[in-house]
Amino acid sequence: MYIYIYIIITGVCNDVQLVTRAQWGAIDPAATTRLTLPVNMTFIHHTGDQSCKTIPQCSRIIRGIQNDHMYEKRYNDIGYSFLVDDEGRVYEGRGWSTLPAHSPVYNYMSHGICIMGNFMYGEPTWKALDAVKTLIQCGVDQNMIKPDYELFGHRDGRRTDCPGNALYDIIQTWPHYSHRDIPVIG
Repeated sequence: MYIYIYIIITGVCNDVQLVTRAQWGAIDPAATTRLTLPVNMTFIHHTGDQSCKTIPQCSRIIRGIQNDHMYEKRYNDIGYSFLVDDEGRVYEGRGWSTLPAHSPVYNYMSHGICIMGNFMYGEPTWKALDAVKTLIQCGVDQNMIKPDYELFGHRDGRRTDCPGNALYDIIQTWPHYSHRDIPVIG
């Protein structure tokens, strides 16, 4: 119930089922830096491991990701702007206005949206895919993302298999996917 109350109070993006940082049990970031908005790029990621369907299960996974990012990788917080579960719920990572840490070089001009699961061979649920599209449109509507933004897979900007072959094939069919070559880092 709280999720829907939060969305109604904000008055925007009514179709986004947002799970806030407080709801998934985030720890406070070590530091934050404001992101200059609107951004002109959005990167799609996958966690590369298990998917999840319930808020408690997904919250445990996200807390683990946050711990890994902060204590192993030495990020200030979880790296992603948002994460999405199998049921299409959107979990607030760094959110719209905080500089993410998902794709070196491109962090200053992008958001990073991560679908939870491994999509090398299997596809995400349609609910997860629809939630990502809705979230991006929400960002455009709120002037967090430029209307003419470019969409990329993580592998477009970094040497990695992320977001998995199956998910990468899907996002290449989306209208804003950019076939432009961008510098690939590490």
